[in-house]
Amino acid sequence: MTRSKLTNLLDQLLGAGWRQTDRLLTLTTPAGPDALLAESVRIDEALGPLTGHAGFRIELTALSANADQSLSELLGQPARLDLQTAASRTALRPFHGHITQISREGANGGFARYRLIIEPWLAFLGHNQDNYFFQDKTVVEIVDELLADWAGQGKLVP
Repeated sequence: MTRSKLTNLLDQLLGAGWRQTDRLLTLTTPAGPDALLAESVRIDEALGPLTGHAGFRIELTALSANADQSLSELLGQPARLDLQTAASRTALRPFHGHITQISREGANGGFARYRLIIEPWLAFLGHNQDNYFFQDKTVVEIVDELLADWAGQGKLVP
């Protein structure tokens, strides 16, 4: 057995070679394609106003081989969760959003468990504490003015 085959085999046995390919959930973040492995998810999605939500909210538990993952670097960053549905084994259902909350839930056996909340970029407007008064403006003009400060924030792919 060659050294590279032995190394690959050891990586797979020790968990260093884990991949998200062929999984029901695939998580993509700026940390890298296989840095966080989606373990479980709860997705709330609806049209119209949701109490405490901006269209959808994804509560995700993810595992990482890196227990020292920098949480502050991921907060506010774009993320994509691809879900393989029962309707299709080849096409994935993508959810594009931003990480609005992240916390370390613990570690076990060399793996760390993280809890992430992924929401559309409009969720950031819920944290805005500015006050505005609008007079003699249409609804379209008001929305344009409010969202102008957030131009370019809604990129879809990390």
